[in-house]
Amino acid sequence: MDYTRFVPTIHTIHAQAAGKIHACGFAKPQAAGGLPMGMGGVMMCGMMKYRMIALDIDGTLYDSTGKPPEANLAAIRRARGQGVMVVLCTGRGLKESRSAVEAMGYQGPMVLANGALVSDPTTGRTLHRAVMEPHLAMPVIEYLMKGDDAVLVLLDPEQVSDDYLVIRPERLTANTRWWFEHVGAAWRGVSEVVEADLHHALRVGIVGPGSHMPGVMKGVTERFGASVFVQHFVAVAESEAATAGGGGEAVHVLEVFTEGVNKWSGLRWLAEEHGIAASEIAAIGDHVNDVEMVGGAGCGIAMDNAVAQVKAVARRVTLDNNAAGVATAIDRLLAGIW
Repeated sequence: MDYTRFVPTIHTIHAQAAGKIHACGFAKPQAAGGLPMGMGGVMMCGMMKYRMIALDIDGTLYDSTGKPPEANLAAIRRARGQGVMVVLCTGRGLKESRSAVEAMGYQGPMVLANGALVSDPTTGRTLHRAVMEPHLAMPVIEYLMKGDDAVLVLLDPEQVSDDYLVIRPERLTANTRWWFEHVGAAWRGVSEVVEADLHHALRVGIVGPGSHMPGVMKGVTERFGASVFVQHFVAVAESEAATAGGGGEAVHVLEVFTEGVNKWSGLRWLAEEHGIAASEIAAIGDHVNDVEMVGGAGCGIAMDNAVAQVKAVARRVTLDNNAAGVATAIDRLLAGIW
């Protein structure tokens, strides 16, 4: 079968409503003379060039404890107070992102599932999605089932009751089970899957030993060509000691999307809905699923803890996630230094 003929199905849903969603307003801290104050009392000079700031969550907004430093949250409030639209852009699904939404008092749309979904977390409404159609998702699943791992299908949460369809759930890693419980994700386990299960699929993936993933990624790319976008990276873990199957090897996530889907594609859709040009976007990230977003934004910023691929496409590098690098970056953007 020629998989290169498949094209992504892009759905824009509730677009009129999306156009009415704006960044949450906060009172603007003021210094003497009426100038807004930044972190540590630094005056903001009103030279901000960017109307939107996009933030990755894990490894960027969050520190290594899995929580956002207060300095980051305060900087986000300062940015919103100056009318900047601050957008979370994450590989997580909607329910998996609830902790960040609650910590920030977040209002407005989010880019989820590495760009496959844009949702309003307040209402749970899907604003835009790029589904992997069953005629592509099914053969990808069958290919991944040749390995030893459970296959995870992330679904559009507005359309179905489960966040994930898990094929061969008995093969889930302990880390994945912890993650589902940690974020409260609803999932349904099945031994087999049919195309009727896949009409709202956003991505297909596996979680397993990191050493296996380059070979699987190579095989998926060779088999399905330009019809898919595939990536793999270290999974969020309960602890740094978490390993795949207790074998001492780090757990990795491998994800397959329909072609052209990444954080930047979802963010660009949202920006265009708000009349914001790519040159007016600043984006901050740390891992391989941030490369397109950081590289495409008018000001792409890598965390100091970022992987080499992100630093290679970034215009700036901020402090690491344990030193509130997001706060430093936002205040430099607001001051017009960056």
